[in-house]
Amino acid sequence: MEPLSIKGIKTSLTELTESDAEDVVLLRNDPAKNKFLFQKAMTVNDQIAWITKNKNSNESKNFKVTDNHQVFKGTISIYNIADKRGEFGRYIVTNPINAIEAEYLLLKICFEVLKLNAVYCQTNIENKTVWGQHTKLGFKETAIKEVPVGSFADVMVKAVVQQITAKEFLAYNYDKVMKLIKFF
Repeated sequence: MEPLSIKGIKTSLTELTESDAEDVVLLRNDPAKNKFLFQKAMTVNDQIAWITKNKNSNESKNFKVTDNHQVFKGTISIYNIADKRGEFGRYIVTNPINAIEAEYLLLKICFEVLKLNAVYCQTNIENKTVWGQHTKLGFKETAIKEVPVGSFADVMVKAVVQQITAKEFLAYNYDKVMKLIKFF
């Protein structure tokens, strides 16, 4: 099966491969960038094994985010795919414009390629930048609840639960988002 990929104005998403493991580990193990991830420290071998295990899954699609120069900027995923619905997350992108466009591109994949009916996310309530960004991209808040996070299943955090449906995505006006991306 051909790996999924999509190119935007300043950002591309390409399915993760084992060759991306070192970049992912450097990013996700960086304490300045992983504040809300609640994960154990990772090794390159751990990440290679995880990518290998997940790359042909129908339950998740995991992408690397790159800029126009193919410089690695982060990761983004849709996972827990079931009943035409998926969870957005595993999201950490170092450049704000690439982050915004990566989220938009992932939604395009979810609704136009994977034909999902809805995408939801559960974002730590302290991570106001990210859940605010979701709102600007058409997500609607559905709940605030305690959720287990990351590789520490016993760690609970208050999360903002948001969702966007395929119908809402298609009807949403992304003109301001596209102008912002083009501007920077």
